[in-house]
Amino acid sequence: MRHLTSRPTAIALALGSLIATAPLAQAQTAQTQVVERVEITGSIIRRSVKDESALPVSSMKAVELDQRLNTELKDMMLELPQASSLGSYAGTAGPMTSLRGFGPMRTLTLLNGRRLAKEPLTNQYVSVNVIPRMAMSYVDILRDGASSSYGSDAMGGVQAFYTLGSYKGVGIKLETVRPERSGGGASRALGLIGGIGDLATDGWNVYAALDKQHRDVLPRSARPELTDGSALTQLGISTAPGLGANATPGNFTDPTHPTAALRTVRYNPMYAGGCLPPYSVPSTSGGRQTCFLDANTQYTAFNNRNDIFNFFTQGKLQLPGDHQLTVEFNHSQYEVDQYNNPAAPTVRLASTHPYYPGNGKVPAVPGLNLAGRPIDVLWSVADAGARIRNDVHTNDRIVLTGEGTIGAWDYRAAVNHGRSQRETQAGDGWLRVSGIASVQGTTSRTLFLDPKLNPFGLQDADGLALLGKASMTGQTLRLHKAENTSIDATFSRSLMKLPGGSMMLALGAELRRDAWKAVGLASNDVSPALNGQIDLLGGDNLASGATSATSTRISRDITSLFAELDVPIRSDLTLNASVRGDKYGDLGETTVNPKLSARWTPVSNLVLRASANTGYRAPSLPEIYTKETERTAMAVFNDPLLCPTVNGVATPKPGYAPEQVCSLTGYTQITKVPNNAGVKPETSRSLTFGVAFEPVKDLTMTLDYWRTQIDSVIGNRAIDYILANPSVYPGLFLRNPDGTLGVTSANGFKDAVVNTPSNVGSMRGAGLDGSLKYSSPRQDWGRVTAGVDIAYLTRWDARSEGVNNGDWVSALGFFNDVVPVNPNAGLSNATRGLNNRWRHTASIAWEGREWLVQLSQRYQSKLYDQNLPAVTGAGTSGPRDVSPYEQFNLLVRYSGFKNLKLSLGVSNLLNDQPPLTNHNAYRGYLTSVADVLGRAYVLTADYRF
Repeated sequence: MRHLTSRPTAIALALGSLIATAPLAQAQTAQTQVVERVEITGSIIRRSVKDESALPVSSMKAVELDQRLNTELKDMMLELPQASSLGSYAGTAGPMTSLRGFGPMRTLTLLNGRRLAKEPLTNQYVSVNVIPRMAMSYVDILRDGASSSYGSDAMGGVQAFYTLGSYKGVGIKLETVRPERSGGGASRALGLIGGIGDLATDGWNVYAALDKQHRDVLPRSARPELTDGSALTQLGISTAPGLGANATPGNFTDPTHPTAALRTVRYNPMYAGGCLPPYSVPSTSGGRQTCFLDANTQYTAFNNRNDIFNFFTQGKLQLPGDHQLTVEFNHSQYEVDQYNNPAAPTVRLASTHPYYPGNGKVPAVPGLNLAGRPIDVLWSVADAGARIRNDVHTNDRIVLTGEGTIGAWDYRAAVNHGRSQRETQAGDGWLRVSGIASVQGTTSRTLFLDPKLNPFGLQDADGLALLGKASMTGQTLRLHKAENTSIDATFSRSLMKLPGGSMMLALGAELRRDAWKAVGLASNDVSPALNGQIDLLGGDNLASGATSATSTRISRDITSLFAELDVPIRSDLTLNASVRGDKYGDLGETTVNPKLSARWTPVSNLVLRASANTGYRAPSLPEIYTKETERTAMAVFNDPLLCPTVNGVATPKPGYAPEQVCSLTGYTQITKVPNNAGVKPETSRSLTFGVAFEPVKDLTMTLDYWRTQIDSVIGNRAIDYILANPSVYPGLFLRNPDGTLGVTSANGFKDAVVNTPSNVGSMRGAGLDGSLKYSSPRQDWGRVTAGVDIAYLTRWDARSEGVNNGDWVSALGFFNDVVPVNPNAGLSNATRGLNNRWRHTASIAWEGREWLVQLSQRYQSKLYDQNLPAVTGAGTSGPRDVSPYEQFNLLVRYSGFKNLKLSLGVSNLLNDQPPLTNHNAYRGYLTSVADVLGRAYVLTADYRF
């Protein structure tokens, strides 16, 4: 959105505070404005800057993001009050914006008004990591549905990033972020930009920009207070060792014991010796004597290692006759290292193995007579270290645009081609089975451990050499690609003069092809030498589906026609109508989505506005055309039927051992299956109306009400909701003949739940967006500005057939997993939406001739915690709320040196920690919305010449 009033670049205003500025200032400035045709976010009409539309748009310049210490675009997402954004710290997909909490697949991301290729694994969203930060001019957030302008995916709104129109000169930017505490998490960045040519005098301009950023890993061990049991115990999160599973030293079972009930009982020969800290600690959970690996402190991280690289270049040529030709190219790459627990295989030891208990190297378990029977060891390969998953994302786009005037028509036409790739690689810690274990016979899949390896302790030199030879570092585990190719043209003109101005008409068409490819990998094929198992120690749900037989390439052709009519009936009243029709070739469906909006200015300092629209979202290509069977690992859980919580304690039903039904680990849910063609598209309806008011000069206020409902929501159900409601979804659980969960698949996975994409129900939300902005007149001493941007939810609920008699279930002030519809389905299983009633950002700044000082804040209100029965029993704080969270940032900038700006910022000024939560996905702290880095210092030098 472009604005009439000039905004001081030294002032960071709250998002959305300028929505009302232009229409309220028109009377003062219209006579002095040079007519310029610009693009308005949410409209296809090329119009004069003084003819703004009245759609609810929040806008922020790139310099304002810097002043709020948004060192990455993920920081902007977290601060945006109208969004519940995801994947910011520990995820591998890259940060993504979820406007209104409806999921990132319903927020359309544009760069210079056009689409980019989507992240190709899910093919549902675009990460903000691909946006060229050094070339960025501003970002618009359209807080309203926009299917009538942009087509599918724009149900929740649009985030539209715009680069600089031209650039002449050279710029260098250096930035470093240093946490006050040691242990990791620091980052550093370099930005370069350079351009030549002047459009006004030379008729051409070419510029290029790049930015590169590196962020160090922040291991969980670097913040021990966030894993300390003194706080977690009150939440009902036990920090006492649980029942030992895969560990170092490994726990073992007696799988051929004559008594079947004793075949799953776990033992550990090193328990009496105290196990092996820090790799494991003794445990008596479940009445056993085992060794327990604390999976949350030894190997994993709060913040992953992250590298971002963006390169953007643009050339513009002014042609005779008021025509302009533009070509732009964007290349982005970001890498994420995710730190996971070591490989966790189950291996068998015959009685002749050197490390069989009682053979001399490993003590026998007191009182246990194995009688020479083989044992199965649940081993964690500590010597290999954390199993690091490396995800490499690339995104490229080239656009050729022509625009100008032919007769009475303004035109804009473009050819756009984008492609993306996501490659998941094995980093350190990944091991092959070959050389470590082998099968015996022609049908058995039992892995017999090599006699040089010790599953009950650390390895000697021979064992280490064997592990080194089995390393898989650098091997591709999964590879997906996506493409987006389009040709579009839009023509607009004035039809006639009305009392309020020119009636404007726009007509347009687009031909688009979206393509998706899953690359099958022979390295993931089952090995005949292992009797049909993958040659990957411990298995992996990422690699299991991407075999050579699952290669898939599918495309979707979309033909679109669209139109918009802007009717200024009077000088104070404008009506706007737009409509878009999209034909989906693969689905054989045509959807038509209209939008109506109005703006009324009854007095010069008051604007009333309203809009209503419908929307449509087609199933993503992988959701219906994949050939892969994909699985997601399930966090530790209890069988909801066979291990219920009794007085706050997980208690096995009679006839079942704790190992069979409680604290289950190593289980998976099936999240995607081939040929899932029964999924139908989503539809939506949205309404907004609001007011913008300027009671006195330099003070503007806005207030907008919004309401959206989305039906036939596509996705997987929240796994926590399934586990909490077993009687509602009995058919989704996979049980063995003895009633226990975990049917072993052909490739060795213990599948507990089938949770594939389907149309799961409806969701709806409503609320108020408000903003307040003030800027004092400039004086000799400088000036003061202040702003606040508020989002207040009044409704967020969902419904699904068979749940609560089909009535709506509220998630207002809750985590999203209390409702049967998961808006983030298809993304990470650990992705939880948060429906805080209140969010806001605020800032106050003083700007002098050479100095700027700004204090900014972001705030979110409390949430009702997950409060599962297992964590609200005796000895806990019981049902509780997640506390409100706020973060203050302080910036001081000096620009007294020629061409140089120096900034020193303090992020998280008060050193606030994330709020406590008993949600089973977070292990104590709500780390998805707050950085655990603590107070950090941001130093920036920006030199332009």
